[in-house]
Amino acid sequence: MIEIIARYFTVDWQAVILAAVLCLSLAAGSLSTLVVSNRMSFFSDAIAHSTLSGVALGLLIGVDPIATMIAAGVVVALLIAAMRQRSGLSLDTLLGVALAGSLAVGVILYHRAQGYSDLHAYLFGRVTFLDTTDLAALAAAAGLSLVLVGLYSNPFALLAVSRPLAQARGIRPARYDFILIVLLGLVVSVCVRAVGLLLVNALMVVPAAASKNVARSYRGMFWGALCVSVTSCVAGLVLGDYFSVPPAPGIVVVAVLFFVASLLFRRGTALALDA
Repeated sequence: MIEIIARYFTVDWQAVILAAVLCLSLAAGSLSTLVVSNRMSFFSDAIAHSTLSGVALGLLIGVDPIATMIAAGVVVALLIAAMRQRSGLSLDTLLGVALAGSLAVGVILYHRAQGYSDLHAYLFGRVTFLDTTDLAALAAAAGLSLVLVGLYSNPFALLAVSRPLAQARGIRPARYDFILIVLLGLVVSVCVRAVGLLLVNALMVVPAAASKNVARSYRGMFWGALCVSVTSCVAGLVLGDYFSVPPAPGIVVVAVLFFVASLLFRRGTALALDA
């Protein structure tokens, strides 16, 4: 185990993977509390599935799939937000339509581009193949996410707790909803390349869900989610290497174990207080 950990600090390509995973954990962890507090877990899942259309389009027209993948995620996020304001339909209905439609279009485009030879990588991730380009994209996403969440922490927190109260204090929900939607679309799209579109939603939901069970404040929930995200990603990467299993599902399993542990801790605390 020690030798495996040491390699991530001494072998160049493994150091790149470790740095990319750390950026991934910061990007996802910083948004996790907002996703859970605003009940947007299905939203991030729909964005993740829409990225397949972007990947397929990039392959079809000969453009870097990273650019088209990010563009597809952001565009679909904005379309969902616009339809929510104008259609009068419930958000879960719109998300269901967006998820099914974008996934179907993605599969068709992907088949036209090159068949299904590399589809597995986009579904389940390719952590061990991350390179400096992926690192740059993840670092940019993490930096932007941390800056915006830090800059607008008070409006985001107040809107998550009580939208009427936020409006009474002069906060315009539409402005911050737009920022969050675009940021979420960008971060989810970038993270899909590492952990896959079927698993990325877990990184957006599970850390905050685990932290919520034990946190005593919104701020505590945010920092707890960030710690769970970073620990899960690093531990999942190392344990995946040690047990020779794919790192992406290993990361999610570790995060879920944190959630289970938080439930047990919460129950144990409640029983102790009752006694």
